[in-house]
Amino acid sequence: MNRVPERRVVEHLDPENVAYWYFRLNGFLQIENFVVHPERRGGQRTDADLLAVRFPFRAERLFDDPNDIMADDVQQLALSDDLIDIAIAEVKTNQPCTLNGPWTRQDRQNVHRVLAAIGCLPADRIEAAAADIYRAGFHRSDTLRIRLVAVGRDRSEGIAAAYPEVAQLLWAEMLAFIWDRFHRYRQQKTQVDQWDPEGRKIKRLADRSNDAADFIGHALHLMGVRNG
Repeated sequence: MNRVPERRVVEHLDPENVAYWYFRLNGFLQIENFVVHPERRGGQRTDADLLAVRFPFRAERLFDDPNDIMADDVQQLALSDDLIDIAIAEVKTNQPCTLNGPWTRQDRQNVHRVLAAIGCLPADRIEAAAADIYRAGFHRSDTLRIRLVAVGRDRSEGIAAAYPEVAQLLWAEMLAFIWDRFHRYRQQKTQVDQWDPEGRKIKRLADRSNDAADFIGHALHLMGVRNG
């Protein structure tokens, strides 16, 4: 009987979990499927695929080797080195980056509800912050940035025009970062038994891939991402 090569034995990768691990490897603390509940009985108003928070002084390996601190994906994520960063991420698998109506329609007040639920602002500042996010996709103060982030297969020209400061993250570029992190720090990330099953799948696929292109191609296939 012919055996399937070991490097192919990863049946499926869930795109939202891949996004979760990308944000996690970049130092974000996260809640998945953050639900905005209705004001009365009924179905939920909407949910954020990922709600993620990153602190400005994050430095992995600072005390192990200060000359080799793990570099996060600063350019693609537009990371800040002086602001607490809160990201409301919308994840699409086979579509261009998208911001759904619940995050762009001010009359629905879903952003108001998210800001109140997570408690990052006092009540008297929620209205102004929500208005900024509906208008431009982000709110910034002296210590805090709250922003929408779109994850998808391709960039959206519509988002780029209407919300130029909204980060658009593409699967291939996110996977390239994941490969580099796992490859560059493979000795430090050998023991991953405590990771969740999806994280271990991604790590296993990276370990069994010949190079970044091989990893990215197989990961996209297992995620069900088709060419645009």
